[in-house]
Amino acid sequence: MKKNSIKSEVNNFNDIDTAEPIKISAPEKNQLYELEILKHVETTPRLNNRMAAAKLGCSVKLAHELLRKMVERGLLHVNKLHSRRWDYFITPHGLAEKARLTYEFLNFSMHFYKEARKESSKICRILSEEGKRKVAFLGTNDLAEIAFLGVKEWNLKLVEVFDEENNKSFLGHKVLPIEAIPNSISDAIIVCLYEKKNPLLTNYLPDNIQKLPKMIWIFGNSYQKELNLKKINKTIK
Repeated sequence: MKKNSIKSEVNNFNDIDTAEPIKISAPEKNQLYELEILKHVETTPRLNNRMAAAKLGCSVKLAHELLRKMVERGLLHVNKLHSRRWDYFITPHGLAEKARLTYEFLNFSMHFYKEARKESSKICRILSEEGKRKVAFLGTNDLAEIAFLGVKEWNLKLVEVFDEENNKSFLGHKVLPIEAIPNSISDAIIVCLYEKKNPLLTNYLPDNIQKLPKMIWIFGNSYQKELNLKKINKTIK
């Protein structure tokens, strides 16, 4: 291979980091709250601020604002029976919004699963080809469960699981605290954490967790790029 063509390949790999991010966006938290309220009201009209807050796991103030704005937007109709009894009814506009939000949520969930499955399988394949067998997970969520499919697919071994909530077990392993990460015995730590408002954000890591060289992100391309550059540099030499 000529050096000019090799340099061209290097430039192409450098362009990976500036590639366009995946455009599909996650539903906003308030949209998910609205969907839960619409589903509740469709079957049970009785609802007040405290009941809504308890159902959504949010503050009473936020629940009040959500209900007020949904009434203003014509999603709900309210019937005030007395000071402590308000009945809410879903309007035709509310039914249409419920259908739209349900579709958006399912569409994003399917896209998230597809991307996570593809990227985690790619990471596990590269690790297998590099002769690295022992992996650890950082995170005990749905993304970790998806990544585990790739671990099994490429005959890797999950040896450790780390998470802030460590008083439990996950995939047959006792979950270790975040503080134990620097002492990991794994060849690589697959980061299975994601930003709730933007789950497809690349190389996401909470501020309280130290970044380590052996960490690999499912939604990140630095590991793939590094391996490709190493292979090309060997060819140049």
